[in-house]
Amino acid sequence: MKTVQLSILAGLVASMLAGTVLAQDKTLNMIVIEGGDTTAMQAVVDAYKASHPGVAINLQSYPFAQFFQVAELRLRSADAGIDLVYVDAPLMASYASRGFLSPIDATIDTSALVPSALDAGKYDGKQYALPINNSAQVLFYNKALFEKAGITPPAGLTAGQTATQADVDTLASTERWTWEQVADAAQKLTVKDGGRTTTYGFSVEQFAELYQLQPFGESLGTDVIGPDGYTAAGYLDSEAWTKAATFWSDLYNTWAVSPKGLGYGEGAQLFNNGQLGMFAGGTWNIPILSGSGVDFGVAPYPYFEGGKVLTPTGSWFVGVNVASANQAEAMDFASYLTTSPEGTKVWFDSLQQLPTYKPLLDQISTSADFDAFPQNVFRLGVYDSLNTAKARPVTAAYGQLQDAFRTAFTDISNGVPVADALKSAVQKFESAANRVAQ
Repeated sequence: MKTVQLSILAGLVASMLAGTVLAQDKTLNMIVIEGGDTTAMQAVVDAYKASHPGVAINLQSYPFAQFFQVAELRLRSADAGIDLVYVDAPLMASYASRGFLSPIDATIDTSALVPSALDAGKYDGKQYALPINNSAQVLFYNKALFEKAGITPPAGLTAGQTATQADVDTLASTERWTWEQVADAAQKLTVKDGGRTTTYGFSVEQFAELYQLQPFGESLGTDVIGPDGYTAAGYLDSEAWTKAATFWSDLYNTWAVSPKGLGYGEGAQLFNNGQLGMFAGGTWNIPILSGSGVDFGVAPYPYFEGGKVLTPTGSWFVGVNVASANQAEAMDFASYLTTSPEGTKVWFDSLQQLPTYKPLLDQISTSADFDAFPQNVFRLGVYDSLNTAKARPVTAAYGQLQDAFRTAFTDISNGVPVADALKSAVQKFESAANRVAQ
């Protein structure tokens, strides 16, 4: 009898222990963008699992063109099948205002993160997402095309050149080109053959997108919308934005130095083909251009003469789905990814995107590994991240703002009068924003 009882007791204990193990085993699901981001995230997941054997993390990747729609649908439907989600910085307020994201655990230490990046993850005074990395924009220029045109390129970083952080700081603070200088050089670089343009002087990488063009008007002193997040009148149609939009129109219509309607990546491709003298784009182009055979240089992102130096910033954040049943585990991985020395280094080493983790920025600034070109371009990103970066507006109606802005600047590039396009954008945005606010 005692033997039977002991056997039953042993079975119960074994069952309880097994239940404990099962209770500790967790599988988290995270939606990400396919490609390099997924590869880098998998590297972080692998490193995390090495010290957290009871947690499995399954990455569900989607193409960039589909990701935003998928994220919107799954979050809006309170899909408990996802625990963690990639969040594009300007969409964070929209997600948070509709209750899609859990507030970040207050015990997570975020003091080592760049303040401007951290603030972009806040809504209504609460932190709803943590920055994974940042972004920086620079001016790429084709050295051979400048030499052929007989003009001096902007001061920048080039192959065979080393630069300390102090050198880069001086470059960015005292030798940055103005947009007026860009326009002058672009006209000299543009080549026409029988009425057909064979070489364009300048383009932007993200055609008519607010992310890249926000500094145009704001450099001249006026934000794109008001502090309430819903007012565009007096802002997007202001004197500053009218001047900025007129410059944009001149690029395409008066000077004809920029190709119209480029899709994402097409500007970099024209540059690679030797058909574009300069383009403003993200530092993420460095690995691609380095293998292209083009002799290029990298200069700081320009500003308007007499205006303030402002540069685009902001990138991907990680948030926790409020419908997730694994809140503690999801928060822990989000913290590992964004605030730990191990997680942030694995991500940076894998993707080579500008960090928001200040110890990594310090490493970029001081390590000899970043002295030579093109690695020293990251030091431009460090300077701008800490000195000139301006985040996109925090508004629950960001999607509506982006649509109105994109339509206006596309129309302007096609010859629509600036005043008409900006007036229409103000009306379109405020009408849509009012519906969001109600």
